[in-house]
Amino acid sequence: MREIMKRYGKKVCAKTWSLVLTAAMAISTITVVQTGEAKANAVSLSKKNLSLRVGKKAKITVKNTTKQKITSTNWSVNKAGKKIVKLSKKNKAGVTVSGIKKGKAVITAKIKAGKKNYQKTVKVTVTKKKDVLPVESERPSVTEEPTVTEEPKIYGEAGKISAYDAQNANYTLDIDSSNKVHDISELLYGIFIEDINFAADGGLYAEMVQNRSFEFTKLASDNEKHAWSDVGKVDAEVVKNDSKGCLNANNPNYMVLENKSAEPSGVANEGFLDGMSVVKDAKYKFSIYARGIDGYTGPVRAAIMNGKDVTAEGIIENISAEWKKYELTLTSAVTSYSDMKLQITIDKGKAVVDMVSLFPEDTFKRRENGLRKDLAEKLEALNPAFLRFPGGCVVEGVSLDAAYDWKDSIGVGLDGEPLEFNSTYGDVAARKQGQNIWTDENATNDRHPCFMSYGLGFYEYFQLAEDIGAIGVPVLNCGMCCMIQSNGYGPAIESREFQQYIKNALDLVEFCKGDASTKWGAVRSALGHKEPFELKYIGIGNEQWGSKFFKYYEAFVDAFNEAKEKNPELYGGIELMFSAGADDGDSGRDYMPAYKEAADWVARHPGKAINDFAGAIDHHYYNDPEWFLNHADYYDENNYSRDTASMTDSRFGGGINVFLGEYAARSNTLKAALAEAAYMTGLERNGDIVKMAAYAPLFGNLTAMHWAPDLIWFNNHTSTSSVNYYVQKIFGTNAGTSLLKSEFAGAEIEKKSFRGKVGVGTWSTSAEFDNVKIVNNNTGEVLAQDDFSEDNFSSNWEKISDGDWSVKNGRLIQASQNTGTAAYFGNRDWSDYTYTVDAVKTGGDEGFLIPFAVNNSNNNYFWNIGGWGNTVSCLQQVSDGVKSDQISGTVKDCRLKAGETYHLKVVVTDNHVKCYINEVLYVDCDVPKSSNAESYQVVSTDKTGDIIIKMVNVTGHVKTFAIDIKGADKVGDTAAVDVVAGDSLYNDNILEKEEDVTMVSSEISGIQKQFNYTVPQYSVTVLRVKTK
Repeated sequence: MREIMKRYGKKVCAKTWSLVLTAAMAISTITVVQTGEAKANAVSLSKKNLSLRVGKKAKITVKNTTKQKITSTNWSVNKAGKKIVKLSKKNKAGVTVSGIKKGKAVITAKIKAGKKNYQKTVKVTVTKKKDVLPVESERPSVTEEPTVTEEPKIYGEAGKISAYDAQNANYTLDIDSSNKVHDISELLYGIFIEDINFAADGGLYAEMVQNRSFEFTKLASDNEKHAWSDVGKVDAEVVKNDSKGCLNANNPNYMVLENKSAEPSGVANEGFLDGMSVVKDAKYKFSIYARGIDGYTGPVRAAIMNGKDVTAEGIIENISAEWKKYELTLTSAVTSYSDMKLQITIDKGKAVVDMVSLFPEDTFKRRENGLRKDLAEKLEALNPAFLRFPGGCVVEGVSLDAAYDWKDSIGVGLDGEPLEFNSTYGDVAARKQGQNIWTDENATNDRHPCFMSYGLGFYEYFQLAEDIGAIGVPVLNCGMCCMIQSNGYGPAIESREFQQYIKNALDLVEFCKGDASTKWGAVRSALGHKEPFELKYIGIGNEQWGSKFFKYYEAFVDAFNEAKEKNPELYGGIELMFSAGADDGDSGRDYMPAYKEAADWVARHPGKAINDFAGAIDHHYYNDPEWFLNHADYYDENNYSRDTASMTDSRFGGGINVFLGEYAARSNTLKAALAEAAYMTGLERNGDIVKMAAYAPLFGNLTAMHWAPDLIWFNNHTSTSSVNYYVQKIFGTNAGTSLLKSEFAGAEIEKKSFRGKVGVGTWSTSAEFDNVKIVNNNTGEVLAQDDFSEDNFSSNWEKISDGDWSVKNGRLIQASQNTGTAAYFGNRDWSDYTYTVDAVKTGGDEGFLIPFAVNNSNNNYFWNIGGWGNTVSCLQQVSDGVKSDQISGTVKDCRLKAGETYHLKVVVTDNHVKCYINEVLYVDCDVPKSSNAESYQVVSTDKTGDIIIKMVNVTGHVKTFAIDIKGADKVGDTAAVDVVAGDSLYNDNILEKEEDVTMVSSEISGIQKQFNYTVPQYSVTVLRVKTK
């Protein structure tokens, strides 16, 4: 998930790995996540992590607590980061950082103070829009009305049925229940768990003890003793990497407790994030591995402490001199959510301890090593058909050593073979700790470091999938690490190291499907699951792209095709999936090359079908609500071809089944949830080609966030479902298996045309402009012009953003090299015009921004000439203040030369625009096609025979549907109704407060083959009309 979002020149992943906390702020503010205080007598930077928005600036300063003067500071940016940020005003005291493009960069400062040299880094995340977090913030006094400008007629009362009357309805919906257009994937709606925001350890995984095996590293505060504190007069030290005295090879650290006093002494653990919590009379399972040293055979005491008070306790009377696991059940005397710790003490003497654990007895399905019940039950309630895991970026790793390895998650030795411990395989005590990619590698004192205990491993994920009625969809490393943090490093294909990744994938199939006579099937059986796990799809790689990845992926394809021939019973039903990069087809420059690769593979392999190459292509995109409303037809056949031969000709590709592995509308408000619901009607309508879809990320917390928005928010004792969650639930619990033919009319919004002012601007560039002229295409009338022979800039032009504007020598000068300067000219009612302007680049890294069809600064188009590091010409759009990336079909190579005059021409005709440089055509396109509407619908059926009518109303008014059902012998008098609705687009479910929006279920009567039904404002409604 998640990954990082887009790229500038080079690609970046779809999720930022440092949370943007600019969430509730109305203007571009900068949030710094500090992970530790500067050490005394040292040189440091004012920021370790920096988040800022595109076009905005922040300052980083050098902090010096030494007695030496700083004599020089050399500031630099990593190669990929040069496309993300720009450094200016560099000096020994600090630097100014400007956000250029959404993505991630690393800034390095080489500082000389006296005779010492220091090197410090800052990780920078640049975003394009604020996130919305589930915390209360100031809300607009007036609810935004997204599309409708005229007060519509009201024909009915929300939630009520009335007699059929198409003339007195907002819309008509004609359904032919006898016409099943095509089957809908039975796996369409599912969930995706990525270990981000402490979703696993500290979240879904019910273990209450953090750093239970003392394996944390120097990245964490207190290093190996992170989350532990001394109790009484004790010497408590962690012994590291003791290959002889340790529990096993994967658990080389342990703690030595030496109590020299007469009172019990030991250590206490604070738990994860906001700490432990307990409930009165609830039982908790405590376990510990311990052994006595120097003859100690006394007791080990375990107590759950509420401050200084004991709320539960137990005693292990005598421990031996050999490692042994001891277990107790502790019952809490109180309910408390704060100031709770687990305390371990010994009498006078010396003992060693490891794998200290505390679980609630009441886990999900009451499983050992289980899951937090409230969170897992929320997953189950979504009725998901599949569970994608474990990532996301954790699959990639900041390095290959840190990448998630499924074998580590069940316990293997250094040789990669199953590690036997306590005469079995898969014991959590034999699982090697991993480093989560979301760990801040610059931190040396992180209060909330991210490691992976692997207690929630592949076995537990598959078991969870089975428990909630889903199938597991695992994602494996493709032999490459993160393409942003590590530039996608991977070993040579012919190397033994790379071949091991292929072997891991093949072995996973044996783990899931092999019987107990196979090596990996025996491990699954030893873990307690003798029957096979269901497995159909395996994702190879997360968000990778480019020729290197394609070669790696093809190696997996070849290996699996060979395995299928040799052992069809084991491998025959497995389908691999590959990535289309980290963005959608509108703006992702690496999106369509994935389809070209697939087409080339089919062409090179006569007789092979596309499914021999990929069972599905994995799409990831995070966009604003408007994008989802405008793209509800994304996978319609006219945009996404069903023909393999046309997979590179359609607007968004085609010919391959789709796994929408990650998507979200970047907010937890009702506005975003409605946009997602509108989009999901399109997913269901195209369920023949869209096989699976999952919102991402799944879990979020307010103590240490990496990413927002999220589907479910939690703290140490409770959880809240977002509005988006209820949209997923209403679709998941009403999933159809066959699409019914329907015709819907009346909700369309008039197609937009190009209309508005013009302008000039620059990006990281200084420039001169002259001879501005706008001519009416129909009459030849000159609408306006400015040759700058006089300085009328302040009266004729509207300065919009940063820039150093002046009129000199008959030219308009923009002298700064800031990002995103612009000035507008003319009338917003202009249409059908030709706009010409002469432009000269005088300095800087990029080029010109030529606005047109400008309504205001939040709604306009502009021609970006020399963008992406002076490499590209393309159109972009600003809609409701959100800037798009490159508009598909307008991208062309372009490089500007400083000092050369360019004659630019923009010809606007209704909904069409052409753009010329020196009379050479660069852009020729229509207004981007939009599915934007007042309301959306999809009609399906399932094995019950019910007619399932889904209606999404994104307006602030009730809407009446005149519904006409044909083709049914009869319909029932009653219908089940599920509704998700609110009274404001800014409804947002706040953690630990009553939820604004939920799913409400009811039943209505009076159903006939024809009837009118009125849905609430801002709502998602599902009617289930019975036909049996």
